[in-house]
Amino acid sequence: MIKKIVFLVAVTALFLMTQTGAVRPKTIEFTDVTDDYAWAQEAISELVAEGILDGMGEGLYAPDEQVTKEQFAKMMALALSTELGDEGIQTYTDVPGDRWSFPYIEAVRNYFPLEEEGPINTFAPERPFLRQEVAATMVSGLGLSASSNVFNKQVLEELFADSDEVRQSIKTQVTVAVERGILRGSDGLLRPNDPVTRAEAAVFIHRMMLIREGKGEISFVTNTPIVGESQVTLEQAKAWATKRGAHQRFIDAADIYWKYGEITGIRPEILYAQAAKETGYGKYGGRVLPEQNNWAGIKTATANGDGTYDHECFETPDDGIRAHFNHMSAYLGLEPVGEPHGRYYTACRTAWAGTVKTVEELGNKWAPEHTYGYSLVVKFLMPMMSE
Repeated sequence: MIKKIVFLVAVTALFLMTQTGAVRPKTIEFTDVTDDYAWAQEAISELVAEGILDGMGEGLYAPDEQVTKEQFAKMMALALSTELGDEGIQTYTDVPGDRWSFPYIEAVRNYFPLEEEGPINTFAPERPFLRQEVAATMVSGLGLSASSNVFNKQVLEELFADSDEVRQSIKTQVTVAVERGILRGSDGLLRPNDPVTRAEAAVFIHRMMLIREGKGEISFVTNTPIVGESQVTLEQAKAWATKRGAHQRFIDAADIYWKYGEITGIRPEILYAQAAKETGYGKYGGRVLPEQNNWAGIKTATANGDGTYDHECFETPDDGIRAHFNHMSAYLGLEPVGEPHGRYYTACRTAWAGTVKTVEELGNKWAPEHTYGYSLVVKFLMPMMSE
């Protein structure tokens, strides 16, 4: 009998482990990470517990100590679970194979910006690492360093008085980091040439890991409420659509979007912009067909793929647009208009149902892309508003 009980306990424990995933690391506290560092406490505790960062001994973390390039290389290698470098291959003349940081630097060397001073084959491992260099390194580590990942090329100039201090050679990466909330400024300054402290490094790495894992609350440079008074007129929206070569069905749909905007209190220009993104300005051309009257890529309640009929079909354009507003209402916590479609009830059961307030928050929720909402604002909504 005892053996059976032990067996059942072991099986139950194994089941719980497989169902709930890895146990979260225990909280680690440091005496010098006081309330003044509340903004960094969670990141420091989690990353130290996971072995990505180290304490300094005797209960200290040294949050104000500057981070060197080689120290950040170790953090990056561990955060990205990168295979460590081979001792037989030496890339940099100032990082020999017997240096403690050698395997980490070799593992992530392609993510680091080249040194602007000195021979090209040097790394300067003991040099303090600067904020803009940290941003560029993390963006490269995430595979986002291409210019195609930039939504607003002028965002640095629009936000920061010291944007001219950003190196031209890494401006793309820094722009991506700012747009995704990895690198944030304050008081209109980005401080790109400030050395990064250990507290800041923890926060940077933590943000990078959240983005990589597709979770967490990430801040963007825009904050666009979905509910409220429309900031675009119906005529303005139609002019915007016409100038972009929209199909006539999309231009005609604007009247219906503004009708349901008045009924629901949801800003119609936001959903109209989303329809432009999802349907190619009403031209469709993807898996969803025009006759499905599906303006937002809404799937069926039983969809198990991404084919044409994994997406909802609606009898009329009005039905499809009403469903678009209803689907968004599930995210916002608003009552639907009329009888909702099947997928509406699925959306109501999600963890974020009723919690979404801004367009930017649609990323990783309405669509799996982290920047889904932000790209909608920058590429579609802002041009419509400035029409």
